[in-house]
Amino acid sequence: MSDSTHSTSPTRRILHDKGRVVVVGGGGAMGRWAVRTAAGFAFVEDLVVADLDARRAREICDEVGDPARPEQLDVTDQARLRQVFADCDVVLNTVGPFAVFGDQILRTAIDCGCDYLDIDDDWESTLAALDSDGAARKAGVRVVKGMGASPGVSNLLAAAAAAELDEVHELYTGWKISGAKTDARDATTGPSAALAHWMLQSSGTIRTWENGTWTDPAPLARLDLDLPGFGRHPVYTCGHPEPVTLARNLPVRTTSLNVMSGPEWMFRSLRAVAGRHASGSISLAEAEAELDTARGSGAGTARDPLPPVWALTTGTVSGRKQTILTHLNGRLPGRMGGSTGIPLAVGLQMLADGKIGAPGVLYPETAFEPALFFDLLGKSMVRSPDDDRPLLSILRTEEVS
Repeated sequence: MSDSTHSTSPTRRILHDKGRVVVVGGGGAMGRWAVRTAAGFAFVEDLVVADLDARRAREICDEVGDPARPEQLDVTDQARLRQVFADCDVVLNTVGPFAVFGDQILRTAIDCGCDYLDIDDDWESTLAALDSDGAARKAGVRVVKGMGASPGVSNLLAAAAAAELDEVHELYTGWKISGAKTDARDATTGPSAALAHWMLQSSGTIRTWENGTWTDPAPLARLDLDLPGFGRHPVYTCGHPEPVTLARNLPVRTTSLNVMSGPEWMFRSLRAVAGRHASGSISLAEAEAELDTARGSGAGTARDPLPPVWALTTGTVSGRKQTILTHLNGRLPGRMGGSTGIPLAVGLQMLADGKIGAPGVLYPETAFEPALFFDLLGKSMVRSPDDDRPLLSILRTEEVS
């Protein structure tokens, strides 16, 4: 268990200096939504949109206006990276794959004394970030890894579900693949970093917590889960950060897995395409084309009824077995870009409000109080005017003895 969970010590500088925030990859599909959201925060006086593509950086700055301004940035240029971060309060990093670029950007932010949040969805780089914990603590820097949709919102849904139980036996975080699409106005040309991540985490081995120990199985194993309010559904395992952080920070006794939902034919195609890409038989562009063809051939199949992001726990309350499902009633705009970039910006807002853990490397479940986070996130959610349900849905079933 972390010893820094949900501390509310005040932030180091952002409320007292000039509120300078740098969004690395701010011209991209995820970064644009972080920029759109952060531009509306009163405490952000200087919003630097740093991107390799100067045109896209200017485009989003023109859209949102002050306080945003563009900066061309190649994250592999260490000197330029330090120059952009030199007088910065907070770095928001949306540049993937994080297994390739994440460590250098994180270490530079710490060296420059910047608080840091990202949307890292690679489990390897998520674990590797722990090596920077000592440096972050020494610098008085707060680092939050994986503050997007999954991981991010999923971790806090998991924390909320676990809080409903006296003992947590199993914990699953899930997302549906139909939601993993980018809004047309934010789409980039060519294969995306998100696709590269998907190929990586759908091949080889992944890190999971099963039967009370760390394991490294192959991904895309089918499970059939009973979800309160939704019935029994097939899901497929995926390499993601949630299992490796939640099993460390929540009292999960036996199982912690991240899973995807969707039609079975899609996972058959994904398994074949990811395997061929991992072996070098096809390029990333060819993998994208094959998956697009598979999606087209599956048009008209039954809609996935599960929420976009959810968490499921099983365990006991007063000795009785219960299953808890948590999800949000409503949606964020912008499809995958908004679902990822907006939570990142909400994390920035909580940092500025002093509602974050002590310096060091943190994860969503150790950095933020779920109720406070969801209250802020709800201001960006799209809901019908007559929807009077609570934002956080908590569904349960209890085993009858």
